[in-house]
Amino acid sequence: PGHIVEIDGSCFGKRKYQRGRLLKTQWVFGGIDINTRKCFLVPVDQRDATALLPIIEEYVLPGNADAICDLSNQIMYFFILGTTIHSDEWRAYNALRNNPDYIHLTVNHSISFVNPNTGVHTQNIENTWMLAKRKHKKQGGFNRHLLQTYLEEFMWRQEFGDEPLKNLVLQINSLHPVQ
Repeated sequence: PGHIVEIDGSCFGKRKYQRGRLLKTQWVFGGIDINTRKCFLVPVDQRDATALLPIIEEYVLPGNADAICDLSNQIMYFFILGTTIHSDEWRAYNALRNNPDYIHLTVNHSISFVNPNTGVHTQNIENTWMLAKRKHKKQGGFNRHLLQTYLEEFMWRQEFGDEPLKNLVLQINSLHPVQ
């Protein structure tokens, strides 16, 4: 209880010679718990309610669950739930208003980046998008087939820092302690 998760979508792609239309784009939906700084980033083909709401329900669970361990990706997502969700006013999120499991607050970006009445903003998830895209821009783009792997590495580094070997050993030790 008391956790706030900001959600948003972002387009990963590039412009040829930094001009014109985007080439090879992929939409990614994500969220960040502003208390724990843990995030989730999921490539999506569509950005409608039927695609996004199941993702929200998977990563931002209502009730008393403490952790989700996705063994297929070997990544642990942790959200203490009974969560408040902050988002922009993308119409796919409208169904959250009728969901009694979440408190959903919005900001209208065409008026302001911070809702003057509630203080709601999405600046943390926007910053997460900037950080996630920084490395990919330095490398001159990304292979769309490797995007999922790149996002998983980014989420892992966000949670465990930039000392991969040390943190990998620590994570293995926490999951499988030596007796």
